[in-house]
Amino acid sequence: MAEGDRPKALFPAPPPFYNHFTTAKLTHLRDLRKQDPNLDILSLPTELRYLIPPPPPQTSTFNAFGAFRSLDAPPQTLASLEVEQLYPDHASIALNPQALLISLARTQLTVFLTLIGNLSQNPAEGWEQETTELDEITMNMLGLVNGYRPHQGRETLILQMEERIERLKAEMEAIKLARGRVEEVVGELSSDVSREEHPDTAESSRTDDEMARRKAKQRAAWSALNNVTTGNSG
Repeated sequence: MAEGDRPKALFPAPPPFYNHFTTAKLTHLRDLRKQDPNLDILSLPTELRYLIPPPPPQTSTFNAFGAFRSLDAPPQTLASLEVEQLYPDHASIALNPQALLISLARTQLTVFLTLIGNLSQNPAEGWEQETTELDEITMNMLGLVNGYRPHQGRETLILQMEERIERLKAEMEAIKLARGRVEEVVGELSSDVSREEHPDTAESSRTDDEMARRKAKQRAAWSALNNVTTGNSG
């Protein structure tokens, strides 16, 4: 390849208006929309118009990378792609395709090694049949994987729900433990109050150590209450 024919970059450069997506301009546009919810886009400066996304398409057909696509198009199957199906069409296979995927992967490797051997002996003609077989095997593997996706989605949702239930149970246990600590501390404080209301002559002179213990109990009570509040808010 000549020096002038080499691409300057592996990927095309982004559109030039991406430079307008700065924090200051986004904040300015947000402030303008707060002042006037019915803001006319044409009244904005050009650099702010780029920040407003285009409206969603009115139809289900759109153009992506030069090809028209439709949101209502049915999913492609091996039959619609005119590819021979190499596995039986049974409901149990869609739920457990691992064995067939392993078998197809081994067949794919065998065909690939055959292709390499043929190319080493006859590069001009030793590739067409094997590449066709590799294409069919790969498309069948993709068909198996795509058929497994609904089951995989359900299992993933079940797993996430079970994890959430376990987290909620752990939070409930933490709340119960915190409630027990609060009840214990409140009971001790109640006993102290009852002793103050009915003082004993022998305990009329309270020492500094007893006052310190009482303050420590009060701090523990507030700490336990704070833990309960924090657990409920989380």
